[in-house]
Amino acid sequence: MEWIADLGTRRLQPKTIKSYLTAVRSLHMEADASFTVCEAPIVQRLIRGIKRYHGERERNPKLPITFPILHKLTSLSYSSFDDIVFITAAKLAYAGFLRCGEFTIDKPNSFDPNIHVTCSSIRFMPSLAEPDHLILTLPASKTDPFRKGVTIYIAAAPNSPSTCPVSALRHLFTVDPRPLNSPLFITSDLSPLTRSRFIARLRLALPNAGLQPQGYSGHSFRRGAASAAAAAGFLDHEIQQLGRWRSDAYRLYIDTPKDRILNLSSRLHMADPHTPPFEPPILPFTPPLA
Repeated sequence: MEWIADLGTRRLQPKTIKSYLTAVRSLHMEADASFTVCEAPIVQRLIRGIKRYHGERERNPKLPITFPILHKLTSLSYSSFDDIVFITAAKLAYAGFLRCGEFTIDKPNSFDPNIHVTCSSIRFMPSLAEPDHLILTLPASKTDPFRKGVTIYIAAAPNSPSTCPVSALRHLFTVDPRPLNSPLFITSDLSPLTRSRFIARLRLALPNAGLQPQGYSGHSFRRGAASAAAAAGFLDHEIQQLGRWRSDAYRLYIDTPKDRILNLSSRLHMADPHTPPFEPPILPFTPPLA
């Protein structure tokens, strides 16, 4: 209790305090020691009191890469091999609702074909010559801890060639044929594409598209795809399925445009007055037969 109260005085978020408790509990489990105190109601009440006293900080989510932004990025002039890799990865990230860690790696020497995407992770259907869609297989992901593999279907976009991930990957496979077990995305120095390098390249491209890079990250493509799907009228369960969310967390990724909110607000003044609710007629009481 004293430790948690001390964390509260340091203005740590309640979520952070709970994660600390989870880590401590995990250490006890590994040592085969009991640590049920972290689940005691008095502990939970203390954390809830800290949350009420300090309040909860506002979320600071990453800005979304929406379709218009993606179109601006893909309309820029690209010439180098690193440019081709970046823009292809960006198109795939948007169309596949991908997390940044699902198509990049953390460190250049940490590539593992068992958990990272390779050239064999892409299958062009029905053929590489004339594909109308592709199948992306993720060897491992956040929602697949046991590495069963996750299959993602991505359709070609012939009406939007500048943002089509299928044609971009087909072009990459044509200009840079590599072994099937090699990384799907590599840089000009033949090292796998890392998260930091992808994000750095994104922040260089955004100003050229007339946008400030602050607030954008590799996760912005996943957030932007969810917002675009909602704006296009996709059903909730369809967005959840496309993004492979197991919970309602996908709702946090959907941004409602300000114009839409103002339009809804204005329509309140044009709503029809409520009519009295329908009430069924009262039937006469009939005493039961003896």
